Amino acid sequence: EVISSAFWFLLGWGLLLTIIFSLFAGNLSNLIFKTESYKILFLITFSTAFLNLLISLAKVVFRLEFKAKIFAVVAILNALLVTGLMILFVVYFKRGLAGYFEGQLVGTLITMVLALYFIRHNLRFSISYRRLKEMVLFGSMVVPASLSFFIFDLSDRFFLNYYRNLSEIGLYSVGINIASLLVFFSYAFGQAWSPQVMKMYFSSKKIFHQFVSRFFIYYLIFFFGLAVFISLFSQEILRIFTTPKFYEAAWVIAPLSLAMVFAATNQITSLGINISRKTKYFAFYTGLAALLNIILNFLLIPKFGMVGAAWATAISYLFLTLAYFVSSQRFILLKLDWQKIIKLVLLNLAVILLGPKLWQFGFYGNLTIKFLEFGIYCVLLYLLGVIEKQEINYLKIYLRKFFKIIKRRKN
Repeated sequence: EVISSAFWFLLGWGLLLTIIFSLFAGNLSNLIFKTESYKILFLITFSTAFLNLLISLAKVVFRLEFKAKIFAVVAILNALLVTGLMILFVVYFKRGLAGYFEGQLVGTLITMVLALYFIRHNLRFSISYRRLKEMVLFGSMVVPASLSFFIFDLSDRFFLNYYRNLSEIGLYSVGINIASLLVFFSYAFGQAWSPQVMKMYFSSKKIFHQFVSRFFIYYLIFFFGLAVFISLFSQEILRIFTTPKFYEAAWVIAPLSLAMVFAATNQITSLGINISRKTKYFAFYTGLAALLNIILNFLLIPKFGMVGAAWATAISYLFLTLAYFVSSQRFILLKLDWQKIIKLVLLNLAVILLGPKLWQFGFYGNLTIKFLEFGIYCVLLYLLGVIEKQEINYLKIYLRKFFKIIKRRKN
């Protein structure tokens, strides 16, 4: 009932928007590029976006039904088809820029047909207007939140361009790309997290509270550990993936890594808002966070440049996750181990901020110091009680099982 209602709504709404935008494709091309020559590319882009909308719905169904293998098959096939067909159209058929978009369209169309085939058992020729109303009301407040995140992505670059130069924007963008390695793990986790934790909440609230409270600590350890590693070895990562002119991007990777950690925690700190379906708080708090981001960019970028922009992003995401958490606690009270959380946060800030003070030697000397710093960081997690002996024993057991499985497969 829910899936069918969502499908027919998205199909109709998506088609309507695609038709409307297509009617003005020539005007958009003329407005942006001062020529109507790219009208057909706009038409193809709108059509591709519509097909991706239906693929996204199918992926949600796979997640809700815990069909991880089908989800992976559809996602991988989509990437391979789109990339392969783009290369085919551009290189083999000599279609140039048009081939790039045509390859995307054809690859997305094939994936969409396959994805809908996999969820065909959920689709009926009917709509539940009661369910549809619930879904529209739930999702309507997410739209302003999405616009606020869009401001997050643009305001720092706008202020950098206004107060500094394109060179700093380039360095800042490289820094974001390196720090976004954390987003990769956060996104993968989020795909599996939502349906599992929802099922747990409605099955047994006692198990839910025990699991989430404990898991949040492990979650923070994992993402803060990644942030520390990326921050400590930022210069080495840049040496591998970039050229010398981008090495100065290392200055922004540490605060941006922290920003990505705070952003990743939103999936847990917003649990109460999600489960209670109070999505108006998403719109309100992301709007405040976007406003805070603009103010901080205005204050910090003129004096500190891209480093100021990075800290503005980190502070804004920290504000957002704290605001989510405070509101979520009103709906679902989570009893967290604040002593461990405070120790973990302070330890990470100390390593990330004070670690570079010791990098006073050559490349290999600094590299040795960085490995020592990361090793000391791991030891301190244990000595400060953030990770307990029992948890290390569990980890050893899981590692033994993991290596046994690998050994069996080799044999």
